[in-house]
Amino acid sequence: MKQAKLLLLSLALILATTGGARADGVDIKVKGEWDFSFGWTGNLGFTHSVHGNAYNAGADAGYAKQRMRFQIDFVISEYLSAVYGIQVGTIDWGRNEANNVGLGSGGAMDSDGVNMGTHLAYLDWLIPSTDIQVRMGIQPVALPSTPMGSSVLDSQVAGIAVSTPLADWIALTAIWMRPYDAYAGDFGSTNANGRNPRFDEMDLFGLVLPIEIEDFGLKITPWFVYGLVGAGSGYYDYLFSGSYENSVGVDYPVDPDDPNSAIKDASSARGSRSSVYWIGTHLEFSLLDPLVFNVEAIYGRLRKTDVTGLGNSDLNLENGYSLGTSGWFLAATLDYTLEIGDGFSMTPGIFGWWSSGDSADAYKNGKLGRMPTLSQYNAGFAPTTFGTAGTFSIGTDSAVTGNGIGTWGVGIQLADITFIEDLTHTLRFAYYKGTNSAEAVRNHGNNSVFSYASSALYLTDKDHVFEVNFDHSYAIYENLTAVLELGWLRLSADGDTWRNEEREDGKTGQNAWKAQLVFNFSF
Repeated sequence: MKQAKLLLLSLALILATTGGARADGVDIKVKGEWDFSFGWTGNLGFTHSVHGNAYNAGADAGYAKQRMRFQIDFVISEYLSAVYGIQVGTIDWGRNEANNVGLGSGGAMDSDGVNMGTHLAYLDWLIPSTDIQVRMGIQPVALPSTPMGSSVLDSQVAGIAVSTPLADWIALTAIWMRPYDAYAGDFGSTNANGRNPRFDEMDLFGLVLPIEIEDFGLKITPWFVYGLVGAGSGYYDYLFSGSYENSVGVDYPVDPDDPNSAIKDASSARGSRSSVYWIGTHLEFSLLDPLVFNVEAIYGRLRKTDVTGLGNSDLNLENGYSLGTSGWFLAATLDYTLEIGDGFSMTPGIFGWWSSGDSADAYKNGKLGRMPTLSQYNAGFAPTTFGTAGTFSIGTDSAVTGNGIGTWGVGIQLADITFIEDLTHTLRFAYYKGTNSAEAVRNHGNNSVFSYASSALYLTDKDHVFEVNFDHSYAIYENLTAVLELGWLRLSADGDTWRNEEREDGKTGQNAWKAQLVFNFSF
């Protein structure tokens, strides 16, 4: 009933305020977008390869889906405002979730699913008599990056951000984020699952320092994020096993005095915190505009901790139950915008990235060699529109990786080719390869924990991918755009590394493709 009332209230607000309105001293403004995606894919999970992706093996060959997002701004003045964002879907046509509840529901006959969720909910206000801006609530956060997007975080997260200018050329943003709190409503020394609620949160504290030197066409943005990670927060499940369950899944003793009541005494995990941090910087150089250069460098480390019972994976670590990870990520782009005349323009560019990977003995000492990430499903790393997370809207992407961790790659593109008004094209070629030691896989036995989330392919230094994108965008009307994405992938996997009893007849080379048509209506 509450869901229905909230839906009716939200729709009433939208209908009443589409053109903007003012009530009781509040300016109410609405904006939003509808996305419709129709796609066809082939061999998305490289099913018959020696290194297939089990997560995508059953992906639909043809799909139709839609998503709606509405944002309502409540503006009191330039000093005080609030934002509420609603998302309906993504809804797969013809599908309903269990009990017709969930963002994917409502696509089946009768279309009566409960499928609305909060996308954004934050308050903006200025501290009186200062230039200090405060934003609190569920808000979009994207860490500084090249135009390829962040490999660490580009998503919605609950927190408080405080920003202030320090001078005309420098500013400072400080942020506290809480992405995980597995048992926020629990009290007492332990809860029903045996976890200590004092250690079930993940808190992140960050600083971003944008610096702009106009005379040199230079923007430098150093940043730092430090986090305290509760052993029961759920972050380890998310990072290493790809589970959306907001708990670490440790099997604790039912009776603390009886060691036989569980697989082991996990008191070290039950009552502990770990730590994680990232330090990075992004540089943009545009003095030679229309030639623009971007580069970034990041180092991140997640301290080792006990991960007993992580997800449902058999970690099979040789040192017991301790696991951590650390590594580097580097990326750069170079773009040159050409205005040829008679309405003909394009932006040629080159791009590349490198991320450290696991060493051959990573699973012997429980220390992986990949940089940790915060939002691996939606990190925002998007140099391409098929193999990585670069699709225009909803649909198919990240067929190989959503964050680039454990890989390196290079690419060239002709972007935004325009010779007919309102019609643009992008042609892109990319080659990427793993940086993880093939010996790690051979030594460890093809275990699923190799992936950072089960949706990613774990590429070794013996595996590589070639990708081609040919994408087109046409503005049908000012508020309606059609986008056609055509993509092709060639995975070449090393047979000596990945072939096992289950994949003895698997191929080392496999192709995958997609054709996707998206319609976007925005206002």
